Amino acid sequence: MSANRPERRKGQRVDANLKLAVKIPRPDGSHEPATMQTLNISSSGIYFKSDHFIEPMTKRNMELELPVRVADGATETARASCDGIVVRVLPESETDEIAYYEVAVFFTQIDEDGLAHLQDHINMLLATG
Repeated sequence: MSANRPERRKGQRVDANLKLAVKIPRPDGSHEPATMQTLNISSSGIYFKSDHFIEPMTKRNMELELPVRVADGATETARASCDGIVVRVLPESETDEIAYYEVAVFFTQIDEDGLAHLQDHINMLLATG
């Protein structure tokens, strides 16, 4: 980020390697489920690796798997269902010359419980440095 440009994100971004389920459109109009890995997350969006090119400015339904602590201190997996819009893809066009694309998605909707789990996970990552 340039020193002259203000930060536009509402949520603090943290590095996170989480499982993400995304539906990828097929040419026939159906959708292929695909599992991706996140690079980083915030309460307002997600950045992940994809072996599929995902067109910028398209809407995506996603499900994020988050480790959450339960009352006895153990960890369980919670799911956060969310909708978002693809705001950036690198490289910007489809190519056979790379192993994966980097995709940034801005959340347009996330269920209330999922947002609480996401924020708890972000806070845990921030606390552990």
